[in-house]
Amino acid sequence: MEHPSGPDQSSPEGFQPTYVRPPGLEFAMGVALFGVVILIFFLIQSTVFINGVFQRSPELKAEGFSLSLLDDERMTTRMNELVFNGDLVAQEALWSGAVCIVLIVGVVRWWKRKQTAFFLGLKPPPWKQLVLWLGVFFLLGVFIEGLAQWVPAFRTDFMAKVIASTTNLFWLYLGVGVIAPVFEEFLLRGLLFGSIRHMFDEHATVALTAGVFTLMHMQYDPAVMLLILPMGIVLGYARSRSGSIWVPIVLHMLNNLVSVVAP
Repeated sequence: MEHPSGPDQSSPEGFQPTYVRPPGLEFAMGVALFGVVILIFFLIQSTVFINGVFQRSPELKAEGFSLSLLDDERMTTRMNELVFNGDLVAQEALWSGAVCIVLIVGVVRWWKRKQTAFFLGLKPPPWKQLVLWLGVFFLLGVFIEGLAQWVPAFRTDFMAKVIASTTNLFWLYLGVGVIAPVFEEFLLRGLLFGSIRHMFDEHATVALTAGVFTLMHMQYDPAVMLLILPMGIVLGYARSRSGSIWVPIVLHMLNNLVSVVAP
């Protein structure tokens, strides 16, 4: 699951697997597990959000919760009002991210057994690689920020709205700045990256994971999502060339923490 370019069918150095499955089967298994994790992730986020909206709506809470409430115009209105609520965003990120990080490690451990650390890229990165990719990511960030200043379509006030409505910045930092990046990297540059590498070369794997990464940020306008794509590409190559998932995790965490602090 590391550089260079061909489909990766190798095992960790010195480890001889006790069974061999066709690359196509491994790819299909990985994509299926990815789909299951995504489904559980969105179910948890939706549950936390709906419960948060309900708890913050005294008139609805007094009537008691039922599934029919989801079709109630009052509930729909409250959901639209609270979609950027900082406390709810933090809770969604914390619960869905934490549960799914554990889930990813668990299913990969069940699937890959002794190859888990190799498959997910859990080894510590060479410090030179970390410094290199920190520099690359910083330059990309400067370019994106400059572009956003010149072209209004590339600006977003999403995080400003979230911060303006939060009552506890610590949980927002923890949820959006720490847990969310760790989850997204374990999901995309861990589970999905390793699965795709069974069938495709390095560049196709980076492109596909970057595309999924972009689609996962549909809370932003399409123009802003175009700026997320190159970030996904850099994170993918950082994972591939360093051989460690911790490099894109560090880069992603720094990006999210800056996005929370800056507004």
